Amino acid sequence: MGMFLSVLVIIVVIMFFWMIGWGIFWFLVQSGVVVQKALEPPTTDTRDYSLDQGREVRGEDS
Repeated sequence: MGMFLSVLVIIVVIMFFWMIGWGIFWFLVQSGVVVQKALEPPTTDTRDYSLDQGREVRGEDS
């Protein structure tokens, strides 16, 4: 019984540290994605607007 308990404790400790490590890894990955998106240049507006819809645009028909 003592050997089984010590093996179980070792497995639980390994799983605990594995979960902590995975959480830290996931946090770093998510932080990297946020930082990468923040470093991208902003979208530039060309101010080239058109209403090319193939039909006339009117208000609602009453």
